[in-house]
Formats: sequence, structure tokens, C-alpha cells
Amino acid sequence: MTSVWSDLDDLVRIVERHATHLQSTIHGPSHWRAVGAVAAELAGAFRAEPATPGSAAAGPDRELLFLFALLHDAMREDDGRDLEHGPRAEILLERLRIDGTITLTDPRAATLGEALRDHTNGTLSPDPTIGVCWDADRLLIGRVGIVPDARFCSTVDGRRRAVAGDLPDLEGPESWQRVAAMLGVAAR
Repeated sequence: MTSVWSDLDDLVRIVERHATHLQSTIHGPSHWRAVGAVAAELAGAFRAEPATPGSAAAGPDRELLFLFALLHDAMREDDGRDLEHGPRAEILLERLRIDGTITLTDPRAATLGEALRDHTNGTLSPDPTIGVCWDADRLLIGRVGIVPDARFCSTVDGRRRAVAGDLPDLEGPESWQRVAAMLGVAAR
């Protein structure tokens, strides 16, 4: 499969140029990379989850998991209760599609757009990609002093980890190349 971006480092630089709260130690790039690492863990466990009627057998879309990690908090204005940062991240996704930085089909863009737009709503999703995106972010909520709650996790492994207190490292990998490798997506 051809990657949805031509050069990973260029993609990251472009997103960082658009980012509105890049210096944040709570919602900045280290957190973004941590979300990508947790998404990789959840995606790996997803294969072991029992299939349920109506579930997507293929599992989560790993390129979309990567893009969610990179974009989900890129448009925050501050570290407070900025409930509109998800919709702004969805708008950034569309800008990146229009300028050719990211190449996604409309259905994949719609999935990622929903994940970005609604990630702070506290809802659940049966879609494996959206569920992993949201759980990856929610399992890291301890960075603001909140204990993750299984009721807000969409995936079996996310719920298990929240209940067991098996929480991820709050610090992300040092590079986006590492996150891409963890997710098994083309870094180029």
C-alpha cells in the first residue's frame, strides 16, 4: 500500500508549522507521539480480541492511527477546556488534503475526521480505528491528574488496561520515525 504522505519528516514539519500550542508539555508533540505509541499497542492487541457481529475484521487503519496522533491536539489554543480543538484539527486535516500533503480517500478522511472532531466528547465508537484513536488518548489522561475510566474506552484492551491500572508511559518516543515503526506504517 502506498503511504498517504510522501515524506514523514516533511509532514511533521508542516503540521508543526500549523500547530497553535506547540510548546505545551501537556498537549504538545511529546503527548502526540505517546498517543501514537499507545495506539500501536492497542492495535496489536486488537487482533486478539474476539470478533463480534458487525465488527471490522481487518482491525484499525494504522495510517489513520498515526495521523490521529499527529493531528488530534495540534490545534489546541491552550491546556484548558478547549472543546473546539478537535473540530479545528479536522479542518487542518482538510487543508492538508487540499494542499496534497496528505492523500486520503473520502471514506478514510471521514473516519479520521470523526476521530479528530469528536475525540473530546467522551463517547464510544464501535469503529476499530476511531475506538483505538480515542482510547490511546484517553489512557494517557493521567498527565492531567485524571485516572482513566473504562466506561470511556471503546476497545476491549483499552477497558482492560483502565480497569487493571495497566497504564502507558506518559512520555512518547523521541521521534515520529519510531512511532511510524511501532505502527508498521511507511515512514520514508
